Amino acid sequence: MEVKCLPLGPVAANCYIISDGSGNGVVVDPGEYNRALQLAIDNAGIKNLHYILCTHSHFDHVSGVAQLKERYSEAQVVCGAEDAPALSSPVLSLAEAFGLPFNPCYADKAVKNGDELTAGGLNIKVIGAPGHSPGGVLYYLPQEGVMFTGDTLFKRSIGRTDLYGGNYSVLVKTLGKFREYPAETVVYSGHGEKTSIDYELKYNPYIR
Repeated sequence: MEVKCLPLGPVAANCYIISDGSGNGVVVDPGEYNRALQLAIDNAGIKNLHYILCTHSHFDHVSGVAQLKERYSEAQVVCGAEDAPALSSPVLSLAEAFGLPFNPCYADKAVKNGDELTAGGLNIKVIGAPGHSPGGVLYYLPQEGVMFTGDTLFKRSIGRTDLYGGNYSVLVKTLGKFREYPAETVVYSGHGEKTSIDYELKYNPYIR
């Protein structure tokens, strides 16, 4: 497996291109579709883009979904069920509140905690992670020991909860789930550098 990180969009949210090394892959949180993203997909050798995975539906993570879907019509757009309606709404996605344009899109697959996805040699487990948004999810690849957390968890921090649909007490409960997974799991966040569950359990003041 290969993971490439590209900061994209108006606030440089992390987009991830994941390849299984055999032509199959997924993209996580495309905040913008541009030449850099297309080159990253091409350079990863991805011939079959199975999924466009959305950890949540805030504009800075999904503004490139519609154009990427146009380019790869066979790729399924995946989003947590409670966040899926925001993919087509400039209001619910918060784009309107920040005065930004928004290309609406739709979820081909609305997922919930416990669902599983397969993309070639990549096996992906969906973990429900409400708090930053009502339908936020994490994508966990147990065989590779990596997790994509969107804005649920950052290095030594967490996503804000003062935006529409955010709930701090719910997010705190979600953070407790990280204790259920191997400490060595590498965490790829929606903003900032990568970290690990072990590091966050030791140094993140929000995980109780």
